[in-house]
Amino acid sequence: MKQGYKYLFSVTVGIILLLAACSKGGTTVSDNSGGSPHVDNPGDTTAPVLDIYTPTLNQVFINGTIINITGRITDNAGLYRGSIKLTNDANGAVLKEQAYEIHGIVSYNFNISYTTSVTTVSDYTITATFEDHGSNSTTKSVKVKVNP
Repeated sequence: MKQGYKYLFSVTVGIILLLAACSKGGTTVSDNSGGSPHVDNPGDTTAPVLDIYTPTLNQVFINGTIINITGRITDNAGLYRGSIKLTNDANGAVLKEQAYEIHGIVSYNFNISYTTSVTTVSDYTITATFEDHGSNSTTKSVKVKVNP
């Protein structure tokens, strides 16, 4: 039975730490995400810093290869949420989308992959957008090309 208490204690501590990370002051707002409540922090006026490491601007890929999208998002007072999208420029189709809800974390490395599948030369745009609890957001885009 002691092991059951250890597990319950670990889960409780984890929940407390998560809530503490999201409660750096401000007002709780429902974000309809089903996750932890968003805690608005109007004192946070510094936008997150976003770096996309790969792919590089105008990098060319060959059909069937993998596009690895890697980077880091940081924020002085803690992040809230974000998303990364890979879009086909010709028709606006979203080929891959990854949403993040990362309450209170000050630094987060992301890494998603997409296997290319084209019959004609295609231009894609990768767009990453992240927001902190002060409603400050940062967006960066990288364009790539895929050859058949």
